[in-house]
Amino acid sequence: MSSISQIKHVLVVVDGAEHSLTAVDQALAYAGMHEAALTIVVVTENLAFAAAADAMAFAQAITVSEDQRDEHLAAVRERTRNTAIEVEVHSVFEASGLIPGLVKAEGQYADIALIPGVGRWQRDGLRRRISEALLFTGVPTVILPASWNPGPIDHAVLGWNASLESFRAARALLNLAEPDARIDVAIVDDPGVESGEHRGGVQIARLFARHGHSGGVCPISSSGKDTSAVLQNYAVEQKADVLVIGGYGRSRALEFVLGGVTRELIDHQHLPIVFVH
Repeated sequence: MSSISQIKHVLVVVDGAEHSLTAVDQALAYAGMHEAALTIVVVTENLAFAAAADAMAFAQAITVSEDQRDEHLAAVRERTRNTAIEVEVHSVFEASGLIPGLVKAEGQYADIALIPGVGRWQRDGLRRRISEALLFTGVPTVILPASWNPGPIDHAVLGWNASLESFRAARALLNLAEPDARIDVAIVDDPGVESGEHRGGVQIARLFARHGHSGGVCPISSSGKDTSAVLQNYAVEQKADVLVIGGYGRSRALEFVLGGVTRELIDHQHLPIVFVH
C-alpha cells in the first residue's frame, strides 16, 4: 500500500441479510488497508407503504419490516465488533422508491463507495438502483464479487472511449492505483487502430506513464460480442485487480431501452468493477 492513501472515508451499502455480510468483511478489510473511516448503511425496505389501503395489513407489514431492520442492523453490528478502525453503522428504512435518493446523499461525503454484486442482495433491482444513484454522485463506485479479497491495485484495466466519463475514470484511477502500477488502456473496436490514434488512448496512457505507471494502449476486437463482456474478459485474462470504466456515457433511459455497458457490468461481475460518472 502506498505511504499516503487518498482514501479516507469508505462507504458500503448492504441490506444486512446473511448473503450480504461478506461484503461487510470486505469493506472492513478495505478500509483497514487504507486506515480509513468506514460508514456502513444497512438498507431495509419498509413494506407498509404497499399495504397502506388496509389498516390491518399496514400494521402487520410495518411490524415485519421493523423486525427485519433490527435483525439486519444487529447482524452487521456484530460483524464489526472489535475492529481497529472507525466504523459507523446506521439504517436507511424507507419505501423502496425513496431509498436510492437517501443512499445517494450518503455517497456525496465518501471517497469511494462499495456495493455487493449480483446474488448478494435480497432484491437485485434495488441493488441496481442504489448502485446507479451512487454513481451519479460522482463518487467512484465499486461493484464487488463475492470472491474479492481486498488488496492494493497494482494492475488495472481502464475501459477507454474518450468520453468525459472515461476521462473522469482515468483521473480517479490515478488516486486509486499503487505507485508503479500497470494500467492497460483497453479500447474495444477502436476506429483509430489503423492510424495509430486510438481515440486519445495514447495520450491518456502517456499521462499514466508520467505518473510513473507502466502499460499502454490495448486495442481489442469485440468480434460481435458485447463490449461489457469483452472488457471484463480481457481484464480477467490479464489478471487485473480491477476494471475501471466511465459509467453512463449516454443517458440511463437510453441504456435501459437499448442496453449498455454500464447496465451489463452492474449486473455481471467477475472481478471488482469501478464506475465513475
